[in-house]
Amino acid sequence: MRHQPTEAALAHIALDPHVRHVPAWLYVQNVGDGTVSFIGSSRVRADEDHPLRYGSNRSHQFLVGELLVRPHYALDTNVLRGQGLGGLATAHHDLSRFLSDGEILLDPHGLCPVTKR
Repeated sequence: MRHQPTEAALAHIALDPHVRHVPAWLYVQNVGDGTVSFIGSSRVRADEDHPLRYGSNRSHQFLVGELLVRPHYALDTNVLRGQGLGGLATAHHDLSRFLSDGEILLDPHGLCPVTKR
């Protein structure tokens, strides 16, 4: 089953007051059987309330919905094998190191700050 949003669904997303557009990074890890796990982060200016908190003052929120991803660039690598999602969440993003055993999968807007050596 492949999720393909209809034109009506995309129009609804554009008009939905709960949809948030925020900068983000994600690590995506293949776990087999058509499943991937991911972990990531998003940051806005320190003096702003983050839009993904939906005005909450509690420490955590559990969100169920859809993830809209518009990649600026994507790299793949085997350098991170064995780190697990917790290790990835706290790791430094050494993009040059990633490319030592990986490649640039896409860079549609020419924004990737590194090149394959």
